[in-house]
Amino acid sequence: MTRTDDSSTFADRGRAALLAHACGDRFGAPLEFVQDASVRTRPVHLGHWTDDTHMSLYLGEAILEHGPGPLDPDRFGTRVGEAFVRWSHDPLTPSTAPGNTCLTGAALFERDRDWTASGVRDSDGCGAVMRIVPLALAYRGDDLIEAARISALLTHAHPNAVEAAIAGAWLVRAILETDRWDAALVDEAIRGLDGPWQQGGEVAASLRAAIAWAQRGEDWLDEEAIPPGDGGWRSGSALGLAVAAALRWPADLGVAVEKAARIRGDSDSVACLAGALLGASLGTAAIPAEWLDTLPQREQIAGLADRLLGLGA
Repeated sequence: MTRTDDSSTFADRGRAALLAHACGDRFGAPLEFVQDASVRTRPVHLGHWTDDTHMSLYLGEAILEHGPGPLDPDRFGTRVGEAFVRWSHDPLTPSTAPGNTCLTGAALFERDRDWTASGVRDSDGCGAVMRIVPLALAYRGDDLIEAARISALLTHAHPNAVEAAIAGAWLVRAILETDRWDAALVDEAIRGLDGPWQQGGEVAASLRAAIAWAQRGEDWLDEEAIPPGDGGWRSGSALGLAVAAALRWPADLGVAVEKAARIRGDSDSVACLAGALLGASLGTAAIPAEWLDTLPQREQIAGLADRLLGLGA
């Protein structure tokens, strides 16, 4: 893939991917555990973002510590592991609803310093895919696939979690590089999952279901329609629901993020991924101003995106 747009537009859309990710995380946070019909209508009072954004910031710093040039898998894995240990001890972390698998992976790395063995094998929760945006800003090609795989393995060693991280990172990067977002691009990701990215998981089925759902033109996401049908708590459904929302409302980031958040499930993770996809497609102007104006650490997030994009310049 090659860039088809000028560098300033590419940079704006890259920055928007991380900013819209944080905005989606923040919008979905108050809805995350709402299991009744009021999730579709209850007012959202924007507070702080959650571990989705917090871990992304730490992952971004680890990428910068690795530095430019070809990916060194062991150095990268070690830097990310060290960053996740720092994240686990950050005084802010307990207030961001951190996931148990992420905390366990960080603790195992802190104990053994082995990124190849710290991930929880039986967990395909969405903690690995929720933090992929910094990877897509800094890496491309084979380095991106390997970086996504390693980042996932540090906490989530289940094949579905690894596949979702790879596919999610690839999609954000592909949008940035091709300046397009459509079902055909998702089909390319499915071919990758059926081929060289295959880890023994089932994420391709989640993406196929996302395309099929988006083509039906419904008004609300159908949690059960996207395998494994759990509303985004697991990696395949989190990515699948986000892709479904972004395909269904591709021209309106605010609507897509809100629809992604108003589900019975992991509202913040699905919404942050939908925001990342459409931020990469539409740019910062598409993010509702009231979301950006009150976003905690907005300048830090934007600055991190710019530094990550600079690594691949």
